[in-house]
Order: sequence, then C-alpha cells, then structure tokens
Amino acid sequence: MHLVGIVLIGLLLGQSSDAVLPARTFRDNRVPAASQSTVVGSTTNRRRSPELIAEATTLPAGSALTGQPLTLLNALGSTMDRREQLDMVRSYWQLVQAVAEYHFCLEAVQTLDSLTSSADAASQRLAQASLSAMVRRAELAAVAAQCDLGRRMHLPTGAALPLPSDRPHVGGYRTNFQELFAGRTPPEPIVLLERVLPIRRQTIDDQAAAVLAAEDVLAAARESGDAAAVITSNAELLEQRRTFVQLVCQYNREIAQYGLIVASPAASPQALVAMLIGPSQTPVAPFVPNAVRPAAASEPMVAPAQTNASAAEGWRTNGPAATAAAPNPLQSLGKNEPTLAPPRDDMTRQTGAMEVATEPAVGQLKKNEPTLAPRRPSNEALDVPVTKPLVPVELPAKTRTANKPDVSSASRNSSSLYPALQQAAPAARVKQLSIALYWNRSLPEGLGRPMSLADCVGRATETDRQATIESYWRLRQRTAAYQAMTQQEELLEELAPMALERRGASTGAAEMLRLEAAQRAARAATREAHAALLGAQYDLASHIGLTDDPGAWPVPTTVPHSGGYALRLDAQPRSVVESWPIRRLTTEIPTLGEAAQRQASAVVEADAVRAANMDRYRAASVSIDPSLKDIARQTQQTLALLETLTDYNRAIAEYALTVLPASSPTNRLVAALVIQP
Repeated sequence: MHLVGIVLIGLLLGQSSDAVLPARTFRDNRVPAASQSTVVGSTTNRRRSPELIAEATTLPAGSALTGQPLTLLNALGSTMDRREQLDMVRSYWQLVQAVAEYHFCLEAVQTLDSLTSSADAASQRLAQASLSAMVRRAELAAVAAQCDLGRRMHLPTGAALPLPSDRPHVGGYRTNFQELFAGRTPPEPIVLLERVLPIRRQTIDDQAAAVLAAEDVLAAARESGDAAAVITSNAELLEQRRTFVQLVCQYNREIAQYGLIVASPAASPQALVAMLIGPSQTPVAPFVPNAVRPAAASEPMVAPAQTNASAAEGWRTNGPAATAAAPNPLQSLGKNEPTLAPPRDDMTRQTGAMEVATEPAVGQLKKNEPTLAPRRPSNEALDVPVTKPLVPVELPAKTRTANKPDVSSASRNSSSLYPALQQAAPAARVKQLSIALYWNRSLPEGLGRPMSLADCVGRATETDRQATIESYWRLRQRTAAYQAMTQQEELLEELAPMALERRGASTGAAEMLRLEAAQRAARAATREAHAALLGAQYDLASHIGLTDDPGAWPVPTTVPHSGGYALRLDAQPRSVVESWPIRRLTTEIPTLGEAAQRQASAVVEADAVRAANMDRYRAASVSIDPSLKDIARQTQQTLALLETLTDYNRAIAEYALTVLPASSPTNRLVAALVIQP
C-alpha cells in the first residue's frame, strides 16, 4: 500500500503553484505592446497567486479571531470514513475562505481609517460605517465556520476553536485522467471535474491579476489624495479580493472531490493530504483537543519524503513524476465511497451560429383535452429573426412611438447594441432581446452537440421530464450568460484605444489603471461563466444519458419563451385549478412574464446610457468611470433578464406538466412550452 500512495501522489499532483502572472507596465505610462492590446498595460506588481493566498490566510494585527492552528491532516485524521473526510475538507476550505474574507474586510476598514477628512465627509462616514458592519458580519461567518469544523471533528465544546494553518492549492492539478481510466468507465463526476479543473486554475490566475490591478488603482488614488477615489477603489479591491479567495476555495473543493473519489479506499490521511495540497506545508503536530489517532501498524502509510524525492519534486515543478512499477491504484468504489452529484446551479468560444436543430411539427389537439399554449405577440412583424450578433432587426415604423424620433436615423448612439428597441413596446423588447441573447454565436470550441428542447425531452423518461426541462433552461441560461460575459469583455476592449489616446492627459494613467482592473476582472468572470456552463451542460447530459462522451454533451438551441402565456384555466378540471400548485402558478406565471418585460426594458435603457457615455468618452468630454460602471451595470441587467426568463420558463413547464397527461407525446408537450419555429 505504500506504493499505492506514492503512485497516486505522483499521478495526481502535477501541481505548479509558481505560475507567474502577466507582466504589467502601467506605472511608467509605457504603451503596451500590440500583443497585449486586449488588456491595457500595467505596473510591475510582482506578486503571484501563491503570495496572494498566503497573505489572505494570515490574520492581520487587530484581528478578533482566535483559535488553535489546525492542519488539513489534523482535520482528515479525525475520521476514516471517506464521505466524512470529503465533508471535512469542504468545511476546512470554507473556514479558510471565511478567515480570508474577514482579513480583507479588516484591511479595507483600516484603509479608510487612514484617510484624512475629505470634502464629502458624509460619504466617507457612510463608507466607514458600511465596512465596519461588513467586518462584524465577516467575523460572525468565520466563527460559524470554525464551529462547523469543530463539530465535524467532534471537538469538546470547551476546546479552542480551530484556525486553518494549511493554505489551499493554487497551482495546476494534473489529473492524469486518461492514464487512470484507460479501458474503464470513470465515475460520472470525474468526467466533469477533469474538464472544469483547468478552467478553474486559469480563472484563479486571471482573478489574481484583477486583484493586483485593483491594488494599483487604490495606490494611485491614495497618491493623488482624492478621498472619493480612495473610497471607490477600496471597495472595488475588496470585491476583487473576495472573489479571488472564493475561486481558490472552490477550486480546492473540486480537487478534493476528484482526489477522494479516485483514491484507494485504504489510502491514509497523509496520502490524501498529499493528493490535495502536495507535501505538508506546515509541521504536523497533534491538535490537542482531539489529537489525530496514530496509524495502526496494519494501516497503509506513504513513504517518508526523503525516500520519494522524485515525486515531491514533480509536485514542485509540474514535471513528470517518477513512479515505480505502477499497478492500477484505483479500486472499485464501494457503497461507502462518495457518490457526488455535479453542481446544478452554482456553480470556454465558437465562431458563427450553430446549426439549429428543428423541432417536430405540432399535431392537432383533441377538443376534449386540456389546451394551453404560449401566446404569439399580436404584431407578427416581431417574429423577424435577428441576422447579426447583438443587433436586433429594425422594427417597422408602425411599432415605434409616434412622439419619439426615428431610432434608425444617423443621430442615434453609435455604440448602442439595441438602438431599434429603444422605442419598441415592452413585448417587442423582450422578444427581440431573447432572440439576440440566446443566439449561439460565440460559445467555446468543441462544446458539444446542438440539441433542441424536443430532442432532450424525447430522451427523458416520463418521470424525469420536469427535471430535464428545468435542466435544459438552466443550461440555456448558462450559454447566454457566457456570451454576455464575452460581450462585456468586448465592450471594455472598445475603450482600450480611447484610453491609450488619452494617456498623456493628467488623468490618463489613472484611467488606464482602472480600465485594466476592469478587464482583468471581466476575463476571470468569463472563465467562471465557462465553468458554470460546463456544470450545467453535464447536468443535462446526465438526465438524457450522454455523460460518457463530452463531445456529445448537449448544446441547447431552443430559445426560451418570452411572450404571454395562455393558461386556459376554463379548460382544466376544477380539482386541478383549485390545487395549491396551480393557484401558485396562476399568479407566478403572469408575474414573471411581466417581470421579464420590465427587465428587458432595463437592459435596453442600460445599453442606451452606456452607449451615450462611451460616445462622450470617445469625444473626451467625460472620464472613463461612467463607461466602466455602465458596462458592468448593463451586464448585470442582462444576467438578471436571463435569470428571469429561466424562472418564467420553468414555471410554465411545471404548469404544463401538471395539467397535461403524463403520457403526452413530446411534440405536444413542447408545443405547450415554447412557440414552434
């Protein structure tokens, strides 16, 4: 068994925590090289992800958190049950995240406390009060995480609370998926994790770069003496730091899920820790309140580090780990092994529109059967398809408001994405935005196989139809959200040449710093959206039996319904109409439909405001700040619309599946959910 531990460590720990973040050249105002045009310039901030996470997990002076240092090995050694060990690791990283967020909040307060009184003293007091409250909430969250870990370890109630002493891993994770599962079918979560882990690692490095850029913005604001700028940039830095540690801990939770599933059931806690974070980071000493039980003579133990230097060195260098003759280290998973479900709701680009799979024609419904269907807008002109990405078709003149100018004129905002919708009715706005946002125009390469809603429902069992439909709409939301994030990157990129043109102005360098910080954060957000997309894709694939081949995972093509919905309650049995689920849905469905229309209007208005401010920035009449805020706000409003449409379509599906017979054919059911093309 010693050999098993060594082989697993060598195979799984191809980590490299020394990845250097992109060099940045902003402080000396040099123009970035052409190859760096996507992300504007920067400083020579030298720290990397390992340094950032080390700083985050070290409590600063003045901390109110107390406890006894606890290693990950101490935590894992408190149980030999694999399921409990997985929960223990998750709890450990949750505590790390809570401690780091408390650290960040405390530093943010200290930054504002160092400010001299500003001209806008009221705003400064407001920011200080808000951050002080955040510190208290973060402290409570950290104590709750300490108690949760203590409970899982069965510590005495009077014992000192644990404080994590091991840092999460931030380097690459070499899964060796092909070697480990050659000729065998891997457990289902493994297939997803093997695709997600590399994206998580890239996201961490991108987010670390966003943190460094935000630090530069704050440093520039402090040097300028502008208190308002310090308050704003301090809040942005706090947000970027919190996002960074959240991503790191999520990455480590997924590493734990992968490692603890594939590890031998007899692997020792020492071997498991080495698989998760590499060689021990801190001296291991018993945790006094509940000391780690010493391994019995018959239990497997990994060899001492000096007898396996090559494996340890392989972890440091990400090079091939030398192993002895390697029997397959995997054993069949028993009933006591974790059977983990992929993330459903929580949780990279393909050029051109994907081929849309057609849905079957709808047959005639019998008169004595309940009838319901989504309503088409009264103006059929709204059904004209969009022919260009993000530019809805110009509506006919009769659909415009008479007392407003023709938005197709040359005077409209040149940067607007939706000029044709600024004068449109709410129903037209939500319909055309749905067509534009859900067009599969820029999805990652090799994402999977295009599938309509009818395709997926047809593969589901009668008892799993609702879950399959809900999963389909959630995946549809994730694909559109990913494209919304790429759109955000493109809008920020439009600002780059303008910022470079103004670099010689008094505020030019500071504006370039702020733009770079926004670009770094947007890039990390896009990668995170990619990981969430894969999770949702895997979830739908699991419902329709396509998890084995990632190349066959579904890529949804059906556009969610966005118009009104005819419930036709008079055609339903009284017992159904008076049931509590239907009473709820008869209120929920029209309310969500109206909310979608209002949210679509918010997207269009946000787009108009953003376009106007970008045009003003182009004309050098305003600073870059309004444009940066407007781009973020438009993205937030777009994501809110996607969420609302998902809720709307899930409610429609619940209603249809309640009132229609369970044996309804696929084409009839789908006809009750969306308007057929």
